[in-house]
Amino acid sequence: MKQIGLSFLLTFILLHFQVAAVEIYVAKNGADTNNGNMEQPLATLHAAIRKARELRRLKDPSTKDGIKILVGAGIYQLHEPIILRPEDAGTKDSPTEIFATEKVVLSGGVKIAGWKKVNGTVAGLPKKAFGKIWVADLPNDGISALIFRQLWVNGTKAIRAKNYNGEAMGRILSWDKKNQTCRIPLQPNTDLSKIAGMEMLIHQWWAIANLRVKSVKVIGNAAELSFMQPESRIQSEHPWPAPWISEKTGNSAFYLSNAIQFLDEPGEWFEDLKNHKIYYWPKASENMRNADVVAPALENLVKIEGTIDHPVSFVSFKGISFEHATWLRPSR
Repeated sequence: MKQIGLSFLLTFILLHFQVAAVEIYVAKNGADTNNGNMEQPLATLHAAIRKARELRRLKDPSTKDGIKILVGAGIYQLHEPIILRPEDAGTKDSPTEIFATEKVVLSGGVKIAGWKKVNGTVAGLPKKAFGKIWVADLPNDGISALIFRQLWVNGTKAIRAKNYNGEAMGRILSWDKKNQTCRIPLQPNTDLSKIAGMEMLIHQWWAIANLRVKSVKVIGNAAELSFMQPESRIQSEHPWPAPWISEKTGNSAFYLSNAIQFLDEPGEWFEDLKNHKIYYWPKASENMRNADVVAPALENLVKIEGTIDHPVSFVSFKGISFEHATWLRPSR
């Protein structure tokens, strides 16, 4: 009887472990050709999700109590979004949990390396910046150049060179919806002749808009700006939110950015879109030979492609940071 009882107990224990939540491991030193266990982790979260998807498709008994994807410490650079589909959905009793075992960052950015100090002058660069600027070539995937509106240096967001330093902003003078132009006051000693890559950021009610500058025409003490499409049309067509003109509260606030002539303070950068280079004036504490410089590249880090009839449910991320996503609308 004792032997029968012991055999029954062992069978029960084995069955219990067979239906326990399956674990899939991801680590910086892993490989997507591995099987995904603790000893042979995968290298990417994409591969882990595909493995989990296949287990659910096969109705593997190991998924009865859920799927746990354990991501090891590190920064994981994403070259494409993580996509969750209806077939990735779990259930209340069998959820999919993606969580960090330590500090984990999913980054949509790319590193910019190969910085060199600028020797000589750069056309349009303010004299005060001579001898202070570093330059690097921008990464290129062979299809399109890297374009971005943000930059991080050693984990701190740098400032895109702009015509007003600090927190200061100007106020527009007028907005012509019919001709899709805007007039702004001319700042003393501000050169608006070099506009390649220049943008205007404008505050309007509860939103802001980024507008690529197409042309600048000086009219007396003002400058009349026109903008690239489609943002020019969008900005002048939609009724809300829109640039406001108000004697009581003041007109819409704005600043111009990303022009070489605005690169006049430490911590600022300028992207040369034509020559695919980036210029940066480092702070006193920054050494560009070993600086960690990241520009955002992916707009979406995670895409959930469920529908009303087939939703993605019972999938969760825990303890994971999402960083370096880009945003280029409405110009893209």
